[in-house]
Parts: sequence; C-alpha cells; structure tokens
Amino acid sequence: MVRKDFLDYISSKKVDEKLVEKINSIYGGVFPELVNMIVSNSKETLFFDDEYRVLSYDEIADAEQDLHVDFKEKKIIPLIDCGENDFIVYHFEDNIWSKFNIIDETVFKKKASLGDLL
Repeated sequence: MVRKDFLDYISSKKVDEKLVEKINSIYGGVFPELVNMIVSNSKETLFFDDEYRVLSYDEIADAEQDLHVDFKEKKIIPLIDCGENDFIVYHFEDNIWSKFNIIDETVFKKKASLGDLL
C-alpha cells in the first residue's frame, strides 16, 4: 500500500469497541476516531511500499514491553514503525502526532495531523 492512500483506506473501516477499550486501559487515554480505526483494524501488520508499516494490534498492546519505553507515562501511543527505531506516535494529552525515536526517546516532526507525517 502507498502511504498516501492509508488514510482513505483506514477511514472506511469500522471501530471495534472491545479492542479500543483494551488499548484505552493499557495506555490510560481516550483516543480520537482515527486512532481507534487504526487500532481496530490492525489485527495484522500492514506494510507500505517503503519501510513504513502499521503495527499490529498485539504490537500496539505490548509496545511498552517490546520496545522498552514507558509510552503510558509519556502519554503517547505508537502506531506506525518508520524504520531506524523511529515510530509515528499519537500524543493523547496534546492531541498531536509526531515521530518518536525509541533509542534516545526524542520527539520530532510534530504535526497536527497524521496525514502531514505520512
């Protein structure tokens, strides 16, 4: 899939409230509809035509243990792996999107929408 087509693709999908509730309890946040659609429809990893990929539901749920980052404390949820230890994350306290490096835990390229990062 081409990254620019992802938002159209995901916006046509339904939200699975049970999956969303579990992720809300893991991260301690309430997420906008777009995040809920991504979480609900990520039963398997979705690969883009480059090195980006949408994390699977299990990877999102287990991200703190697998990536060794306290995402809940940072009030972010990782959704897309960009390669090179960078992830697109949603900041649920500030309602913004950014890239986040899990090695040095830096936030960069803050944007108001996911489309601006894709």
